[in-house]
Amino acid sequence: MNTPFSEEAACGHVRLQRLILRISALAALLALPAVILPRLAAEKVSWIMGFGQPPMTPLMLYMMAGGGAVYVGQAVLLWTMSTDVVRYQPLVRLVGRIYLVCAPVFLWIDTQAGLPKWWMGMDCLGCLFFGAALLWACRRRAET
Repeated sequence: MNTPFSEEAACGHVRLQRLILRISALAALLALPAVILPRLAAEKVSWIMGFGQPPMTPLMLYMMAGGGAVYVGQAVLLWTMSTDVVRYQPLVRLVGRIYLVCAPVFLWIDTQAGLPKWWMGMDCLGCLFFGAALLWACRRRAET
């Protein structure tokens, strides 16, 4: 017989999962300026990375705004999952696995693009940390 406690215990540390998902959602929301003002966002990010003035081609603006929109959509999904991590447990675990897979993928992309090492660390270690932390929080707890 499943009781609410046993269901939550089977899902691991529910409050920690909620916190990790919400922090990740807030981090993804940092891409919102790229959707609204892609030209300004491209200039600021390029300046922060030390690359100077980026080429403002239609493709560049499309990639900034489109990439930003994907991150904003991801933020909405992560926040929605955080509202009921028991219900969305299979998706929560999938997000953790996706983050772990994305860590080496981002390393490869960032290396190919010649991005600064601090950016590579932010991308790779961020994915690795969030993925590992989320999967750790999802591990089953013994009922007492």
